[in-house]
Amino acid sequence: MHRGYQATKGPLAIAASGRSLCLARTRIEAGLCRRLTARAFQPRTLHEITEPTAHEGSLLSAAQSYSTLKVELAVDGVCSVLLDRPSKQNAANMPMWEELIDCFNIASEDPAVRACILGSTSAHFCSGMDLSVFAAMKRAAREETCPGRVRERVLKSIAFFQRGASAPEHCAKPVLAAVDGNAIGAGVDILTACDLRYCTQASRLSVKEVDLGIVADLGTMQRLPHLVGDQRARELTYTGRTFSGDEAVRYGLCLEPAFDDAQAMMAHVRATASAIAAKSPITVRGCKRVALYTRDHPTDDALNHVAIANSAFLHSEDLDEAMAAMGERRAPNFRSA
Repeated sequence: MHRGYQATKGPLAIAASGRSLCLARTRIEAGLCRRLTARAFQPRTLHEITEPTAHEGSLLSAAQSYSTLKVELAVDGVCSVLLDRPSKQNAANMPMWEELIDCFNIASEDPAVRACILGSTSAHFCSGMDLSVFAAMKRAAREETCPGRVRERVLKSIAFFQRGASAPEHCAKPVLAAVDGNAIGAGVDILTACDLRYCTQASRLSVKEVDLGIVADLGTMQRLPHLVGDQRARELTYTGRTFSGDEAVRYGLCLEPAFDDAQAMMAHVRATASAIAAKSPITVRGCKRVALYTRDHPTDDALNHVAIANSAFLHSEDLDEAMAAMGERRAPNFRSA
């Protein structure tokens, strides 16, 4: 899936000891990776790394191999990323975590993508971590005899899932979450990493980890206080109670209103994403960088950050086009990248 990797088929040729081969097989059986891959490193040119047009169309091409995401790209640059495990209420299994990371990494680079919508193909957003993941982590821990290495494996596993939940935030383009039905546990982790959040009256949300004996560790405890306030975030985290879409709007987790149905919500979210996609791409990307920096830093530091950013990026073709369009009373026509 990632550039520079090729899936292997047939017997694994690993030039190592029998123990290494055994460990490789048990990792596959544990489900901690979908496949072992033979690394065929292919260096890219500087042009391929820095030139946006080199990535044109790369997301739709990559999405053809996804098994848990459905990706659509409209002509206006709005990309719909839809969780697609309806029989499991979109429980996040290993393929879904990998594909979320891959999808939003590529969306960051693909100039055809200007804004993203993260939703679902079914009546539920995400019912949390798939139970197969917890079982796989337990199996992996039993296979290692060294306590230190067991804990290191757990650390690596958590870091991987954190990257998956944070994928919308790490995307350079704005990501709008559209939540209908259940958003439980990891589902809340993922939606709090989005730029804007919308829900329906049928939405049911829960920071469920406490009921499983887990301290929520994929981003909810870090992001939720910024959205709903510290006290409300603690109440939702400590109790794990289910709250409605109306409550999510009232608390500030989702933007108003809580829509009557998914169709009305998606129409509104689509219109908002389209409005964002019509803006200057370099400016929108800058707004997201500044917004994230401002959230995590004192005001004076954030002011200095945006001053430096604008001194670097303010003078652009997009600024000239925006000024010309205003003077001529027409819609601006910005470059795609």
